[in-house]
Amino acid sequence: MKPLARRTVWILVAAGAGFVIWRSLQPLPVLVDVATIARGDLRVTVDDDGRTRVRERYTISAPVRGRLLRVPLEPGDPVVAGQTVVAEFEPLPPELLDARALARARADVRRAEAASSAAEARVAQAEQQAGFARKELLRIRDLTQSGVDSGGNLDRAERDDEVASDALHEARFLARVAAHELEIARTALTGYEAQLAADDGSEPREPGPSGRIVLRSPVDGSVLRRFEESARALEAGAPILEVGDTSRLEIVADYLSQDAVRVRPGMAVLVTGFGGRTRDGGERTLHGRVRVVEPGGYTKVSALGVEEQRVDIVVDPAPAADGEDIALWRALGDGYHVELRIVVDEASGVVIVPTGALFRARGGDDAGQAVLVVGPDGVARSRGVRVGRVGELRAEVLDGLAAGERVVLYPSELVGDGTRVDAR
Repeated sequence: MKPLARRTVWILVAAGAGFVIWRSLQPLPVLVDVATIARGDLRVTVDDDGRTRVRERYTISAPVRGRLLRVPLEPGDPVVAGQTVVAEFEPLPPELLDARALARARADVRRAEAASSAAEARVAQAEQQAGFARKELLRIRDLTQSGVDSGGNLDRAERDDEVASDALHEARFLARVAAHELEIARTALTGYEAQLAADDGSEPREPGPSGRIVLRSPVDGSVLRRFEESARALEAGAPILEVGDTSRLEIVADYLSQDAVRVRPGMAVLVTGFGGRTRDGGERTLHGRVRVVEPGGYTKVSALGVEEQRVDIVVDPAPAADGEDIALWRALGDGYHVELRIVVDEASGVVIVPTGALFRARGGDDAGQAVLVVGPDGVARSRGVRVGRVGELRAEVLDGLAAGERVVLYPSELVGDGTRVDAR
């Protein structure tokens, strides 16, 4: 072999050995989880557990002291207002047969009559408001279709029409309840007058043929709960049955006060966790809308023994998108568990970074957020970012990152600025 060729071989061998030694002295790359930055839709929600409840329920109780006969109805049985007999009651003689008990019974009748008249007046007022809201909705809808109105007032008119319709339904419900209370008060007065002489000296009225008080359902719906089953003596006011219309549900959830201040009436709500499944096995999502954020909070002790300030938020079902949604809402009953996600903010086409990649930059509490960006050479570099909307798992990047860049997820103490990394 010629000297020049031999020298070249030795140079290559020495260079290779030097590279191997240099490479062996370099630190091994740290295995990390990496995410790629991309643009997408961001939805910020506040989440908590809730339960369904019937919007309008009525507890049927004993009108006077007496003996309750056996209750034939079971929970889930349908009832019709003014027709279904829910219980029969045999009043017992009053303990004191005097005019004072009679006067009290007559006062209860007058009070029930006044409440019934007020309820009927509220029904008339609600009917006028519902009619006005419907006319206003039709007028704005015609203006929108003709192009005179841009459509901004249509949503408000539809909401006002829905609120007025619900108010009318509630007013009619309260009127039926007031009429039922009046019937009970008159029945109790009949029982007293059958045993006591009136103050003016008139002859007392005779009770009915059987002497029993028949209690009928004041509303349409079904039996929710049964407090009494067997025949036994009850005091006046003891609950017997609870009835309500399970097709008119609402959802109530107790949110932390820190989350409740971000919620406003009308916000969209995603309802999950109730057991509904799609055809491909995924979890079904129903839609609702916040009706009211109750102004008063209360203290509740968590499972860990921590006192928390809670606020009740009431959610109404939103109009169903398809027939399957309607069937799922009807499958829910009173007191069912659900999970709520109230949408407090959302944006489309923004740069999104996983919240697991964010950490507090060095320099104090005012230093802002930072991420570790993985460069083409596999080295992580710290970079400050400006964050906008922050969701549970993702956040909006206003400045500092671009779509397509890669960031380290959940960086540990082994990873810092200038650390060589390798994606798992």
